[in-house]
Amino acid sequence: MEWSINLAYLALILLLAGLIRQGGRSLGGRGGEPVRNPPQWPVATLIIPLAGASPRLADNLRSRVVQDYPDYQVILVTAGVEDPAVPVIHGLMADHSRLRHVVSGPAQQCSQKNHNLLAGLQMIGNPVEVLVFADANQEAPPDWLRELVRPLALGEAEVASGYHQVRPETFTLAAVGRSVTVLLLSILRTIPGLGQPWGGATAITRECFTRLELDRWWGHQIVDDVSLARRLTEREARLAITHRVLLTTPLDDCTISGWVSWHIRQWIYLKFCLWGHWAVSGLMVLGIAGMLLGAGARLLLALGGWVPRAEGAAPALFLALMTVLAASLRRLHPWPGPALKWVAAVYLAIFMGAWCHIRTWFPQTLQWRGLSYRVGPQGRVTGIRRQG
Repeated sequence: MEWSINLAYLALILLLAGLIRQGGRSLGGRGGEPVRNPPQWPVATLIIPLAGASPRLADNLRSRVVQDYPDYQVILVTAGVEDPAVPVIHGLMADHSRLRHVVSGPAQQCSQKNHNLLAGLQMIGNPVEVLVFADANQEAPPDWLRELVRPLALGEAEVASGYHQVRPETFTLAAVGRSVTVLLLSILRTIPGLGQPWGGATAITRECFTRLELDRWWGHQIVDDVSLARRLTEREARLAITHRVLLTTPLDDCTISGWVSWHIRQWIYLKFCLWGHWAVSGLMVLGIAGMLLGAGARLLLALGGWVPRAEGAAPALFLALMTVLAASLRRLHPWPGPALKWVAAVYLAIFMGAWCHIRTWFPQTLQWRGLSYRVGPQGRVTGIRRQG
């Protein structure tokens, strides 16, 4: 029995070391093969659904309308004219002619975000060849749009997706922990076959969007990106994951409860739309958390004299190597914060992932921004109730 546990320790260490090495080669890398430019950049439309106005909203949106891209427009969509984002939008429209504002109205059969995206799609014109979907929570470097569209313009894929890194403004344990979680997700996305589109940075050719019938598909779905991942698998569309340019998500006031709420949403979207992925990935996280707890318990028993001291050697070595790997992750993040807090946050992120997965085992509803969605098989919205 003991040898099998020790073998599991070794397998996990090798697996995590391989993932970190993979992440180091891929994340944010601008080296390697020379960049190829397409003979012509396709006309693009960027659609950003909005709800509420953070203090950084104007700067985040401004970074999307000054992209180094030859021909594109930006459509900002709110559910109503009373949304706090509307004054910010109108202020930007006075200085940027490529901006348009669309009011979608309340969602009836899908998530409000999907409803906003579909309302924006109704406003695009015939010359548009590429559709780009993004969130408003990130800052974009000037070459972000080019790098996102490049695989489509070169004919390498029909869908391309990027990702982001979290920049904590204050290095609280919750903020660093969320940074760790996002970093781990970004590393997993670099592995061939595991990459999925992310709604904060996804581009798709208009022809592919039509072929996948995404307007009808999204019209009944709880989320945009995970449901798109399911559609891409079913219809065998080509997806490219790009890491050359990552968006930045400034994090001002992250709390433990905010981190938990965000993490539960990530898990529950996966459960609703890709149940198998949710189950397998959840078992892996729960297994890692269980191994850490078991190793800690074995070490304490050995140190306390309840079992032979020699039995504490393997768990002690396992925990030491896990700590080394946690520390090595720090070099992959542009804003890691203090070293000890980073290592503590890595451990906390593992247990947080396990706990939040457990929290999604039974719920069939999602509460988000004043709406309660009841969700059926394959992520289909079966009912919407407005709270309050």
